[in-house]
Amino acid sequence: MIQNFLKRLKIICSLFASRIMVSACCATLTGSFLFSSTSMAIAETYPSRPIKLIVPYAPGGNTDIIARIFSQKLSERVGQPVVIDNRGGASGTIGVGIAAKSINDGYSIVIGDVGSLVVANHAIPSRPYDTIKDLAPIGLISTVSILVSVNPKSTFSNFEELLKSARANPGKISFGTAGIGSPSHMAMELLQSMTNVNFMHVPFKGGTQGVTALIGEQIDFLVDGTAFGQTKAGRLKPIAVTGPRLPALPNTPGIGENVKGYEFTNWFGFLAPVGTPADVISRLNDEFKQIAALPEIRDRLSGLGFAARQSTPQEFADHIKSETEKISQIVKSANIKFD
Repeated sequence: MIQNFLKRLKIICSLFASRIMVSACCATLTGSFLFSSTSMAIAETYPSRPIKLIVPYAPGGNTDIIARIFSQKLSERVGQPVVIDNRGGASGTIGVGIAAKSINDGYSIVIGDVGSLVVANHAIPSRPYDTIKDLAPIGLISTVSILVSVNPKSTFSNFEELLKSARANPGKISFGTAGIGSPSHMAMELLQSMTNVNFMHVPFKGGTQGVTALIGEQIDFLVDGTAFGQTKAGRLKPIAVTGPRLPALPNTPGIGENVKGYEFTNWFGFLAPVGTPADVISRLNDEFKQIAALPEIRDRLSGLGFAARQSTPQEFADHIKSETEKISQIVKSANIKFD
């Protein structure tokens, strides 16, 4: 009798367990279906309202100009307004910090550069974000070799002559940049470490002040793209660029053509708050790659001294990591102080 009871109890338990397993499987399948459906729905309907593009610098600068070029085309392609929100200050870290803390739904993105995404790690330790942990790369969109220019009255007709003079006169040949920790400053520190040449650094509060100083013959040369317009107008003379030759200045050589292994470029790319849906990141990446491939965009950027670039989100993430290591080495070897 007891044995019959135990057999019946075992059968009941088995049936009960089977029902639980079926229910669990159904729940899992339902959850997966709902997640997949939600993801697909986001991809199909995005964007359904205006996108805010945060520019971490004041209007009129290189980052702002590039952001407006791409935002206009993005708006046309997706059928929604792309609103520029300039949040300058603290070397770009205020704007990037705001973006990093925004809702990660794809409706707040930011354009960053080597300064705000990499140099800021050293310049502003108290910045409100970690580039690697708090931001999701969308794609690299543009790079620019930094322009090296002199006053037309300068005795230096090319960069080789300038280097030769600097070797003969350590610490006496002066160069201007947009400030301590600027991409131009990093480019020159790298050059000095590779050539064992010692220049005199004159940091300004922005490239415009440096241009004024060079025109006034207060410095020997300027390392900053702000001088591009003045070189086109003939008020300043370009003698080199820190990276590949610029399409708009094909006769101006790269420093690396004479200093083997040397190259330094500034770059720009779009990012979103970490956790932004992968489908949204992919959609934006695809749009920006297609925009960068447009002949009119490439020509417009080239006319301003920039080169259009395309990348996947992972390629941009790898680029940021590589640049982070590179800048860290420059800061350490040059013992740069940002105080």
